[in-house]
Amino acid sequence: MATKVEREQDYLKGFGTDLSPTWRALAEADSHTVEPSLCKENSPFLGDEPIPAQRYTSHDYHRREVEKVWKKTWQVACREEEIPDVGDHLVYRIAGLSFVVVRTAPEEIKAFRNVCLHRGRELVDCSGKGAESFRCPYHAWTWSIDGSLKGFPGKWDFPTVQDGSHDLREARVGRWNGFVFINPDRDAGSLADHLGGIDMHFADWPLDRRFTLWHVRKTIRSNWKVAMEAFLEAYHLAMTHPQALPSVSEHGTQYDVWQEGDAAYSRSITPTAVPSHHARNGSTKEALEVQWALLNGLRMDELPPLPENITDRASLAEWRREKLAEMTGADYSALSDAMVLDSIQYWLFPNFCPWLGEGLPLTYTFRPDQDSADTCYMDAWMLVRLPDGAPTPAAPAIIELGPDDPFEPHIGAMGEIFDQDDFNMPMVQQGMKQWPEDVPGVTLGRYQESRIRFFHQVLEERLA
Repeated sequence: MATKVEREQDYLKGFGTDLSPTWRALAEADSHTVEPSLCKENSPFLGDEPIPAQRYTSHDYHRREVEKVWKKTWQVACREEEIPDVGDHLVYRIAGLSFVVVRTAPEEIKAFRNVCLHRGRELVDCSGKGAESFRCPYHAWTWSIDGSLKGFPGKWDFPTVQDGSHDLREARVGRWNGFVFINPDRDAGSLADHLGGIDMHFADWPLDRRFTLWHVRKTIRSNWKVAMEAFLEAYHLAMTHPQALPSVSEHGTQYDVWQEGDAAYSRSITPTAVPSHHARNGSTKEALEVQWALLNGLRMDELPPLPENITDRASLAEWRREKLAEMTGADYSALSDAMVLDSIQYWLFPNFCPWLGEGLPLTYTFRPDQDSADTCYMDAWMLVRLPDGAPTPAAPAIIELGPDDPFEPHIGAMGEIFDQDDFNMPMVQQGMKQWPEDVPGVTLGRYQESRIRFFHQVLEERLA
């Protein structure tokens, strides 16, 4: 059997042609200076061993994740603008656990285990606005929003309840770029250590200067890893999203991974406005037409003629800079073509996927919705840049979707893409449950699916 070093000798980092180049080739020809963060590159050969299917289906493996990951790691609970005023609160549920995230002062946010410390009822049933206290619906024990026990009936019968003994138990809270992170482990390391170098990648792209256009949360009939991994590679575009092939060179995607102390994160950069090698009769003109239509929110059957001044990727990027400047009043003149056109998606362990640039200003998270390996939540935010000087508006209500509800009517063009992904996920979960015993596990592409392999390597380290 060949050694890892021998297998690494034919490790290819992407595929490109003159018509459908790799992202790295496009970056070298960019009409502007490419941002330093995008120039960082780290895509080592991570091996080609199979991934055991039981990781997606085993309840025992799920319970290990709960104990070693979900109870001990930093995770995104919400955006700050989703709880803008004192007393606004959000119930965050994951794998049978529940937390109340509440704004306790204009510049203070706390998170508590969502349990009444009298008889164990879940204290807060749903998210809400302007609360002054939380009262248990069972016996009326009441806590202030800062977590202190405010009062309860029949005090004469509870001599063991002393000052502070039954205050709500806090989780740690951290904030980064408009996102509220919580960590149930009070002894965990800092959020800064968890973020590591990803913070520098976003240093010139502040997500806290964006607002939530929409936030959709959908229950999916699959393991959270099945759902998340669908978004860690572009390899599936050719079959799952064929409408993207005329204007997305998925095989030219660049994949990078980084592990720095407590921080583990990865990135993909997928080029747009160039055709895929898999596109039938692909051409530069069609690639520009399709991408221009998408950036204008148009359907292909509504497509007007491409403006005469858009003749290549650089001129499309210049049109995009001007359009964004009109919309926000901000200066986009120095941004590279890549930053205004391409799909740049990061992942931070275990489940946070923020996007960089204007190609697709999205963010995802994935988490088990209950104490089960078989279902999960997918949360997706569309984050739009605020006009300079404008205050951040309160976020719209979260769009809650059940497993049989489609995305498409609720969030426009992205809905069709998400529905195509969601079509596969439950089928993958079913397939994992009947994995043949003589096949050692899931086969991953060495480069195109390297972010998935990296995730599993980090996950196994945390579970060890």
